[in-house]
Amino acid sequence: MERYQSSKELRLTYKKLRDEAPSDLRISKSREIVSNVLALLESDFKGANIFLCYYPFGSEIDLLPLYEKLLAKGKILYFPISETKNHNLLFFQISDLQKDFHIGSYNIMEPNESLPMFNYSKEDRIICITPGLLFDRNYNRIGYGAGFYDRFLSDKCNIIKLAPSFDSHLLVSIPSQAHDIKMDVIITEKEVLKGDRL
Repeated sequence: MERYQSSKELRLTYKKLRDEAPSDLRISKSREIVSNVLALLESDFKGANIFLCYYPFGSEIDLLPLYEKLLAKGKILYFPISETKNHNLLFFQISDLQKDFHIGSYNIMEPNESLPMFNYSKEDRIICITPGLLFDRNYNRIGYGAGFYDRFLSDKCNIIKLAPSFDSHLLVSIPSQAHDIKMDVIITEKEVLKGDRL
């Protein structure tokens, strides 16, 4: 990290690295990550039924096979709509990965607003599968720069933040600020990191 001076430079460099990776390699690594996530959910989070998810875009990890398996298990899945004016996220429950979406903000697939909306409760056991471009071994995250997830998660302490990441995008250390939300679990194709909270 020494030659990088800012999160912006890191974003540009590692976004390019991810975009230029061979698609077959991304697919293979995505499958391994999904397998590791499912194994962790079965061992550590078997009782979790509510999942806040994100729809993979571009060169991101392909998590659709994970979501298919969670739906088949009867889990409740919510996906976000991005309110671009105030940088807020609203989550809606989906039951069909093909029929319940439309192209939304930033050309990312978003759930139809006619679907049931997520209502946060401190009593529920909720797992947020959190997107990010980079993570580090101190559970810090660099997203895409708009702060949607930091804002959404800032006052929801009972939500478990689970971050899938390519191993190449898990660094020893990345820049962080006081308002940045740390992850609880980071899962790559090679390993699973569990924070002190678990």
